[in-house]
Amino acid sequence: MKNILIMICCACLLLEACDKAEVPSIYSGPDGINFYYDQAGPYDADPYPNSDKTGSLSSSQKTDTLWYKILVMGNVSEKERTFSLKQSTLSALDSASYYTGLTPQVKVAVPGVNYVAFDDPRMEKYYVIPPHTSEILVPVILLHDPNIDYGSSFSKGFCLHFEIVPNDEIKILDSRFYRGKAKFTQWSW
Repeated sequence: MKNILIMICCACLLLEACDKAEVPSIYSGPDGINFYYDQAGPYDADPYPNSDKTGSLSSSQKTDTLWYKILVMGNVSEKERTFSLKQSTLSALDSASYYTGLTPQVKVAVPGVNYVAFDDPRMEKYYVIPPHTSEILVPVILLHDPNIDYGSSFSKGFCLHFEIVPNDEIKILDSRFYRGKAKFTQWSW
């Protein structure tokens, strides 16, 4: 009987000693986003998960969508945050590594004509980062332009360089990975 009483007392003491331990946050750096990057060469993000994917449009396929992964890093957020994308304006310094293509038939994509503009109201829902999220996928929606003059070729190539726009809520965490690139071809049939 004495042993049972001692076991009950020990069990009560052990249960009393158990307490929920709060783990302090050890991260004290900035919060931010950048594109997922998985290749060698220029730091422009490619479509995810098929980094070699090039969009393709024809008169029978009016749209194509390329998806890009954005990583969300820093402290866990309890609220929704927003960001935006914009078409990059390339400087003369960029021209060596940010070319539109190897052939003169490759043109710079025009918003609203070759792709859904980043500031189009249809795109706003993709620029919301839900609470407790570490990555999101954002689309670049390519459009078929019925007014293209193909000349003597059967296709026209396009290239779109774009970038994350930082704001007060969320910054670019790694300045090497804030740009993306979309390449696509429109066919005449």
